[in-house]
Amino acid sequence: MSFTPAAPSAPGDPQAIPSLTPRERQVLMLLGHAAGNREISHRLGIAERTVKAHLTNLMTKIKVTSRIEAALFAYSHHGRLADRL
Repeated sequence: MSFTPAAPSAPGDPQAIPSLTPRERQVLMLLGHAAGNREISHRLGIAERTVKAHLTNLMTKIKVTSRIEAALFAYSHHGRLADRL
């Protein structure tokens, strides 16, 4: 008998996706593609300070504590995030 460990689940709460604003979803998706705050601000035409505010808000909503966890969440749930844009 062999034991196969379960694949680790993505961090965060996918049930929170509907609570994200369209802009928070855009920021999260760009973060999932490894974009930094400066690149996100340029691509969306917003200030870096605004990007930071969106990141803080969305991280609270999806229940992650780090930028890495948020990026992993975005990567894991890309399809659900994109469907809501």
